[in-house]
Amino acid sequence: MKKRLFSMLLVIFLLSGVHLLLAQEKRIYNDGIIDYVPLSASFALSAEDFESTLDEIQFSVDGNPMEIYSEPISFTTEGRHFIAYRALDLTGNISDEKIYSVVVDGTPPEGLATVDGPAFMKGEHVYLTANSAVILWAEDNLSGVDKIYIRLDDGKFIHYSKPLFVIGEGYHTAEAYAVDNVGNTTPTYIVQGYVDSSPPEVRIVPKEDFIVVGGGNYTNRDNVYTISTYDAIAGTREILVSLDGSDFVSYTDSFKIQIPGRHTVSAKAVDNLGNESSKISITFFVDVVPPKTKLGTSLD
Repeated sequence: MKKRLFSMLLVIFLLSGVHLLLAQEKRIYNDGIIDYVPLSASFALSAEDFESTLDEIQFSVDGNPMEIYSEPISFTTEGRHFIAYRALDLTGNISDEKIYSVVVDGTPPEGLATVDGPAFMKGEHVYLTANSAVILWAEDNLSGVDKIYIRLDDGKFIHYSKPLFVIGEGYHTAEAYAVDNVGNTTPTYIVQGYVDSSPPEVRIVPKEDFIVVGGGNYTNRDNVYTISTYDAIAGTREILVSLDGSDFVSYTDSFKIQIPGRHTVSAKAVDNLGNESSKISITFFVDVVPPKTKLGTSLD
């Protein structure tokens, strides 16, 4: 009857160095079925003999012939690998052969950022409103995504878990990266942009000042009306104009109103994020009737 000679141990080492280990958070991950490791992982075999002296440890990788173990085993390719191993003592006793299966993952996740709500790009900058939700997503084909991290402006990186809303108006910088379950980390992606939740400012400007008579505004049929707008961040997309309560239409150029009587010009503007200004209006009378003259005679 053979004696129980060996106790075998398979140890996984992350040989990337302590500093890199901490910085990249390289680690072993088990999904309940199999271990996942980064490319930096190596596998050390050990054995002990309780009676006669240990002779050698043998191993086979991915079904190749057995060879004598002398240094930690590592892999240069991703995917599933197998290590078969056993030990021999000087009297010829051979331990039971064991097989270890592992998936090597050396690729960081792929990420994507989208916006749910008003947004547009101009150059390298993104423009949002306070109601625009920033949604981050990542996918990893092997060990799977562990976490996504995001930092806004000068804040700290935090774990991203739900859509993010950037409230403060003006310029912002966002940084994000993703980590898979074995510590592979994407580059830090930087997005610069602006938050604009304010509508444009609108003005209706007559070329000639109105004449105020009895609290009413009066002007002539040749007066020219210009609508101006200003939006400091996103910029104006469209100006809309209405005459005397009609439907709003796109404003394209200055105009005159030559029909006599009382008129109301209304205007509003929409910026590139859809922020719409309140309606502004001016009311005035177009006077086309010249004065009547008469001659009076008096006798001293």
